[in-house]
Amino acid sequence: MKRFLAYFLPSAFAAAILGFLAVSDPRVLEVSAGMGSASAAKWLGDHYNRYENKKVYDPEEALNWFKRAADLGNVDALYEIGDLHFRALVKGHTYKTAFEYYRRAADAGHLGGMHQTAILGEVGLGTDKNLRAAERWYKKAIELGNTSTEFNLALLYFQNPEEFSADKVSDAVTKLQDHAKRGDLSSIFALANAYVNGAVLAKDVERGLAMYKEYAEKEPYFGHAVLGELYLSGAVVKPDYQKALNHFRKSIDSGNQGSYYSLAEMHEFGLGVEQDYSKAAQYYGKSIDAKSFGGLTNLGILYRDGKGVERDYEEAIRLFKRAEELEIRGGSANLGWMQLQGLGTPKDASKGLAMIEAAAEEEDAYGAYYFAQFLEEGVIVAQDLDRARELYRIAGDRGNYPAKQALKRLEKAQKTCGSPTKEKAGRRCPAFPYQ
Repeated sequence: MKRFLAYFLPSAFAAAILGFLAVSDPRVLEVSAGMGSASAAKWLGDHYNRYENKKVYDPEEALNWFKRAADLGNVDALYEIGDLHFRALVKGHTYKTAFEYYRRAADAGHLGGMHQTAILGEVGLGTDKNLRAAERWYKKAIELGNTSTEFNLALLYFQNPEEFSADKVSDAVTKLQDHAKRGDLSSIFALANAYVNGAVLAKDVERGLAMYKEYAEKEPYFGHAVLGELYLSGAVVKPDYQKALNHFRKSIDSGNQGSYYSLAEMHEFGLGVEQDYSKAAQYYGKSIDAKSFGGLTNLGILYRDGKGVERDYEEAIRLFKRAEELEIRGGSANLGWMQLQGLGTPKDASKGLAMIEAAAEEEDAYGAYYFAQFLEEGVIVAQDLDRARELYRIAGDRGNYPAKQALKRLEKAQKTCGSPTKEKAGRRCPAFPYQ
């Protein structure tokens, strides 16, 4: 015990002194950090990373000190760097960089780093999706005492029944049902999703909707956004644009500015509201400001086409490049489109087509939509209506509204005409009515 106290008390005292100095005069700590103190550099990073202190809050300065601390061997600083990138608080932030630093922290034994490495690996954000690796990191965090991670592991099994053993999935179902009975919102949400989609549990849309609504009453920020998407997409319930609009507005009223993205889509495509490109552009901008980066691609297209904003190819390319950096859908495909057409960049049809085709192969919504158009027209590539229909469906399932309309049009034409170019009933069926 004496040996423990002999170590702990001086360390605790030193930490307290550093904390006091960081609050009173960070310049003192700068000297200490300059002399090689990793703890001082970390404290300075924390000092500038306190959002509640508006006078000193400076994420870029925090990043600089965290990097200094990390270089000096501070593991916590690695995690903080990853977090600044993950939360999009610094310039040039990317999920790839976030994963890199979370992973370095995890390798050094940081529990939070392990947890975040698992989450990003589970969803494939900033790294290739790897469910087995996610399982290993969750288990390691649990073994080292982070019991809260047990819930995430249960969710991993529950949401990916095809990847794990029946026993693991069954145990996960039991845990989530038990947590839900005790009012755990995350469990309620997970079970609602399972009932609505018929995954793991028998499909029961009404029961799932009731659970989503229960969740939304207590967590309106995210719950109403999810309900809005259900009614907007019409994937599992009948589309109801008025209900979707009401839910998105409730989500925004609760502080979720990211829901402006969905309002923007509704105004861009006239879904339940009057089509208004100007409002769409405004709302996409608000969603981007709220770190909802899907709007980057959509706003870029509005600048490309001059809809609701003055046509600006340079701004469109800037937005598409940022989307590509963040691995947001449509970034690469739309850069390919600009290259193919020579819009704001030297024309290179071969390179542009290759970028679009690669995005389509990865089932990117925009890549699939653009390449489906080429396959339907049969000018840039050989005509293949079956493949075009398949890609339109993929793009539509991923939320591309023009692709949904194109699929309906193509299927109607093929049903009526047998093929888009066949003469029938004394008239010619349209071959490629571009939107």
